[in-house]
Amino acid sequence: MPKILIVEDSESLLEEICEILQLEGYEVIGAKNGALGLKKAKKELPSLILSDISMPKLNGYQLLAELQKSTITGSIPFIFLSGKNELPDLRKGMNMGADDYLVKPINVDELIKVVKSKLKKQKLIKDNIDELVEENEYSLKEAGRMAKMGYWRYNSQTDTIFWSEAIYQIYGSDPKKGVPEIELLLNFFDQKSRKKLIQATEILATNGVPYDIELQLTNLKNKKRWIRVIGEPLYNSKSEIIGRRGVLQDITEQKLTRNKVEKAEEMYRLLANHTSDLICLQEPDSTFKYISPSIKNLLGYEQSTLLGEKFLQLIHKDDLKPLKDLMKQKMLGVNDTDAYTIRVLHKEGHFVWLEFLTSPVYKNKKISYYVSSARNITRWVLAKQEIQEYQTSLQKMTVEITLIEEEQKKEIASNIHDHLSQSLVISKMRINELKKNPALKMIEEDLKFIESHISEALDNSRKITYELSPPVLYQLGIVDALDWLLEKVEQNHKIRCRINSNISSLKLDDAKSILLYRSIQEVINNTIKYANATLLTLDLNKNNLGLDILITDNGVGFDTTVLNNHRNHTGSGFGLFTVQERIRNIQGKFTIVSKINLGTTVKFFIPLAL
Repeated sequence: MPKILIVEDSESLLEEICEILQLEGYEVIGAKNGALGLKKAKKELPSLILSDISMPKLNGYQLLAELQKSTITGSIPFIFLSGKNELPDLRKGMNMGADDYLVKPINVDELIKVVKSKLKKQKLIKDNIDELVEENEYSLKEAGRMAKMGYWRYNSQTDTIFWSEAIYQIYGSDPKKGVPEIELLLNFFDQKSRKKLIQATEILATNGVPYDIELQLTNLKNKKRWIRVIGEPLYNSKSEIIGRRGVLQDITEQKLTRNKVEKAEEMYRLLANHTSDLICLQEPDSTFKYISPSIKNLLGYEQSTLLGEKFLQLIHKDDLKPLKDLMKQKMLGVNDTDAYTIRVLHKEGHFVWLEFLTSPVYKNKKISYYVSSARNITRWVLAKQEIQEYQTSLQKMTVEITLIEEEQKKEIASNIHDHLSQSLVISKMRINELKKNPALKMIEEDLKFIESHISEALDNSRKITYELSPPVLYQLGIVDALDWLLEKVEQNHKIRCRINSNISSLKLDDAKSILLYRSIQEVINNTIKYANATLLTLDLNKNNLGLDILITDNGVGFDTTVLNNHRNHTGSGFGLFTVQERIRNIQGKFTIVSKINLGTTVKFFIPLAL
């Protein structure tokens, strides 16, 4: 409930205003003069003050001036109650910081309206301040946590110590138990650090000299820490030192990093002078400032020959523009840590492939130098080119072999259908005719036996025909073929199958269609043989980049490291390795994730022509 202070020397008017505001649900406090009003304002800290101007002991202007001397009362909204004859002087009060005024005699509706308006405004301001305070406290706390830095304060008059939460964490102590005793704290430090801290503290306490020192300690959790402690004196109103305050930061990581840097610099000097790789320092225009001795073995030049020369003049013309673009990116602050390959002119006239890394060195926020390291990868590049040519040829051959294999399967399936299946159908028809002959009644059971075996052979021939070359794949496309495949799996192997697709048909060339279908078929066959699954899900999702295919089962899972063992591809491992190669041959991507007893997910991505 908002609290309102009314300062008015007219007792009747004071009672009237108090009664009006109380009926509106406010807590109201009255004061008959300015001095009493000041006393109650400091004690009660009201949400709003309404004050007369002409009063004994302390008038309204004086009351406002006294209130504004304190940061606590200076922010309380202040409204003058003014008589008509006081209006000319009212500008003085408004300039002093009053929020509004009401003219006597007081209009009830106007009084209520102004009070509500000021209280509402004050509440909004308070809410915003509370929110900002909360945000600032959170920001400071998080900043301290991230920087491992905390605030501390010691008051010698009250012999009290305050630590922020971060300091408790650094010392490894429990905030609930409070700050440890000073003797225990000193025991945290090694002898050298303890002496340094005591000396700095005594000088500050005696002469007011601040300190900024680094100390080493072992905290309550038996962890060694390096800390940085900054302290400054606390003064009272008489400029007497009454304590100290400051910040404490855990600099263990920085200290370790500095030590590592120093060791790394020493190692770097050794490496730069003895490595077979090239290390160099160049100005922004590519002028050599330093070149390691390995330049002789790599490119045939003496160090002195290239110092002061421009590096870019040695670069192959086809690599020049990409290198310049890279240097521009570095100048724009793009942090690219990838290695680049370029061809560099050897002293004897041929080009050498180098893989290099470069980093800018800044001075006054501008690139001063580039530090580069490079190694000769000519043999690797040439070998890679040969391997790529071989792989391209092999992939092309694999696709051709697959297509030939599929044509042979199709031809075999056609022969089975045209000859064996037809012969079996004719034989079955003949058996049916013989069964109708009364003279052959005595061998009817034999005829039925022959008929059942012919039917079984006919079913098997059809099954073989469909497995060799499913007609639905060539006639209706891969989407319908996959739908048919899952239907057969569900019928024959009692595994519940689901297919989710955002496409009804998909145009693929023969090679892609066959390789993709056989890959999916192989994965499903592996699931049937090894997964012991009860549910199989196939997801087809066509997007702007291509076709995503997910095959998921709820089976026993397996160790996927078998796919990386190229020396021992057996069972499901060999089948999945074959799938991997098929998908790669159609420029697709293959990934597999499997967890023991949780199932397996196989993902294909097939790029599609736009």
